[in-house]
Amino acid sequence: MRPRDRRLVALVGPTASGKTDLAVQAVEQAGCPVEIVILDSRQLYRGLDLGTGKPDAEQRRRVPHHLLDCLELHETPDAMDYRRRVEAVASEILARGAVVLLVGGAGFYLRALREGFHDFEYTSAELGRVRERLSCMDDETLRESLRSLDPRTAERLHPNDRYRISRALELCELSGRTASELEAEFRARPILDASFKVALLMPAAEILHERIAQRTGLWLEAGWQEEIRDLLDSGIDPAAAGLDILGYRQVGALLRGEMTREECLEQIVGATRRYARAQRTWFRKEQARLNFAAHDAAAVQALAALLRECAAAP
Repeated sequence: MRPRDRRLVALVGPTASGKTDLAVQAVEQAGCPVEIVILDSRQLYRGLDLGTGKPDAEQRRRVPHHLLDCLELHETPDAMDYRRRVEAVASEILARGAVVLLVGGAGFYLRALREGFHDFEYTSAELGRVRERLSCMDDETLRESLRSLDPRTAERLHPNDRYRISRALELCELSGRTASELEAEFRARPILDASFKVALLMPAAEILHERIAQRTGLWLEAGWQEEIRDLLDSGIDPAAAGLDILGYRQVGALLRGEMTREECLEQIVGATRRYARAQRTWFRKEQARLNFAAHDAAAVQALAALLRECAAAP
């Protein structure tokens, strides 16, 4: 059996924690070939720059970045499609003798890369039709449907967890089998049969809260409204999936005169803090090789050392 490739590192953490700056500085200090792959569903969108915290032009010049701007605004991010894209680009990076550094806060996408999916085929169109139909059901109808099709999973899930109940029903309808049956047979299949080393950047909640408020205000001052207005003027559908994500939804409402700037700022900050709280909850379960409470010199040095270690791996 061939050895598992150990040249994949993931730097993860909640939004506004400083992952991009830490990654770029660590790559430069590492002194070995490293290329960054985005681990963020929002940064995949072409044209959404300010409100997604994308690396700026200078950071992209200093370190190669991959998968930025690979989705059009009418498209919907999909974890299976993301896995395929990462597998293709990571193969090319590794073939060049470089280390792959995944950077972002999409915990579910990292799981998709490390574990894969249930082994059955379906198309994006089939998934879209199922999701559209399930979205029209009220919560009680969803619960009753799952109790009928998969009582074991229905018993395990919280009755108010609409997201997971819907995902379990998706599995039932697309595979013709129950989620509990599929879970019992599931075996993890990491991309490229690789092993992942994870570094976790997790500042304290109060620090994140302050950074989120400061960052949101700066983005609004820097032209977030103008970015959306330019997209709409270019013919982008106001109902495009990309314009309905966190932040862009609220700034779109500000542009339409449906709220004041103060209300917009308050709503974005509140929603982003809730999102960061969910990310912190997700990543607390992560058994990371490195754990950082702040983006500081020690974190840069430790991550750079890990990148050098991976570059030297056989």
